[in-house]
Amino acid sequence: MAAFPNIIRGRKESYHGKITLIFVILAAILELCLAGYWIFSLAPRLQSENIAYSHALSEAQAQTISNIISEKHGAIRREHLAIALDSILLFRLPQSDKPFTKKIRLELDYDSLASNNRNLDLARGEQQPSHVMDIEIPLYNTFTNELIGIAHFSNNLEILRDLKNKVRTKLAFGSGIVMLILVGVWFAVSRLNLKLQTFTYELAREKEMSKKMVDSLMDSRIILDTQGVITEVNPYTLVLLAYTEAEMVGEHISEFMEENLLFSGPHLLEFIEQTTLDNTELNFYHSEGHIIPLMFSGAMVNDPEGQFSGIICIGKDITQLKAAEKEVQEKQAQMAHAGRLSALGEMATGIAHELNQPLYIIRLAADAIGDYFRINAQDAVERGDVKTIIDQVDRADTIISNMRSFARLDTGHLRATDINIPTEQALSFFKAQFRKANINLHEEIDMMLPQVVADVQKFEQIIINFLSNARYAVLEKKKNLPSYQPTVIIRLYHDPSNSQVIFEVEDNGLGMSKNEIDRCFEPFFTTKEVGKGTGLGLSIVHGIAKEMNMELFISSTKGVGTIFRVLMDPAQSPAKKK
Repeated sequence: MAAFPNIIRGRKESYHGKITLIFVILAAILELCLAGYWIFSLAPRLQSENIAYSHALSEAQAQTISNIISEKHGAIRREHLAIALDSILLFRLPQSDKPFTKKIRLELDYDSLASNNRNLDLARGEQQPSHVMDIEIPLYNTFTNELIGIAHFSNNLEILRDLKNKVRTKLAFGSGIVMLILVGVWFAVSRLNLKLQTFTYELAREKEMSKKMVDSLMDSRIILDTQGVITEVNPYTLVLLAYTEAEMVGEHISEFMEENLLFSGPHLLEFIEQTTLDNTELNFYHSEGHIIPLMFSGAMVNDPEGQFSGIICIGKDITQLKAAEKEVQEKQAQMAHAGRLSALGEMATGIAHELNQPLYIIRLAADAIGDYFRINAQDAVERGDVKTIIDQVDRADTIISNMRSFARLDTGHLRATDINIPTEQALSFFKAQFRKANINLHEEIDMMLPQVVADVQKFEQIIINFLSNARYAVLEKKKNLPSYQPTVIIRLYHDPSNSQVIFEVEDNGLGMSKNEIDRCFEPFFTTKEVGKGTGLGLSIVHGIAKEMNMELFISSTKGVGTIFRVLMDPAQSPAKKK
């Protein structure tokens, strides 16, 4: 910036010596420039501007005609239409006494008007006008935007000829005045131009810095015109919604929004009256079809005259915020459900303890009755019933023992274990449930397996979780497929290829997607409805398997089924010592 005063001073000294020469040269070429300017620039521009103005005015007049046709009916419509056409023919420009339009003729589509009265094809003005420019403007229904006809305007070209003559006269007169004041103007313009260049440079730099600063913000910025049409979007918005600038600019903002009337019709007028829009959640469509929620704020933009010229909107992507809120709500519900399950487990343990006493008394009585029949009536049929009572009491005692063992908090120790024992204990919980729910349970269990290093109670917890998930998956699938047969397969075998003991639970239920498989071990992640699952089961199972140095695998296909697989090294395997 320090160099600018030197530039100004140098130019000032140069102008003093050259001003006379510059004036002579400019005076000589001024006339040539004016002539060239008139021939190659001003006259063609007057022509094009007149054509554009003629089109614009004809479109405005056509809009008036469309409003009358759309809003009026019957004889009143024809009367108002005739008055409007006469008014158009009487229209004069302020600088001319000649009519702007010499003739106007209407051609209407009566089918779109749903009118049997075909008396609206009016024509006004000269029959065969000369020196005119013919313009055809389509007419649209104000309410339905449907094409209802065409208006033919014959606009007067004599006005353009008169305008050219006036401009040419003024140009010649003005050139003489310019010659007189050229020296003073040139000197003043030189100084002002230097200041303007300095100001323009600073303004452009500030504008570019401001634009970069705004564009660098991680917020969506959309600028609308008075009708809600997008005029500008920042790069972040384009990246967020995955559109190009050409796809968004020029389109109404509602085209990219879920059903929302905020920026259309009377609602747009309400917004204009309020002048601001504070933290309103609006849903926008991503180019791939899914919804992007934005927290929007907006404000009116006025032109230098204070008239409403548009709306600037700033939006912040709240997708992650809404997902986090939903996740918190789900986890709160899951934790509450987990608390209820914990209380239920404690209650079940208490019930099991209370049932143990009467079962013990029943067993003593049954043993006494059995001894009586063994001594006094060995051939009595009732001996079989007594044995049935004793077997069922033993079965109930086994179930109660398993319940108490499962509910008891036991840190336990890893030791060489016959893995069939926790498997049978876990299955005792589910066999009756599966049978009652008509679930086919197939057991493919090898009873001659090597022992593995495990905590019996914790491995039993793994099996119970797998069976519980399998039961839920097949029963949920059966709700929509009445002819479907739920099936769960339990496998426990030794794989000689890698000397590992493998436990599998396979079902033909709902199955899981790849995303669900990737996340199923996350705490509180569940595909079940709130209240039907805590999202903790597989997370706990994963931790138990890791604690016991077991490998856990899941293979699943959505809609086909799932296989949970646990790989265990035999107790004597060297891999266990690693």
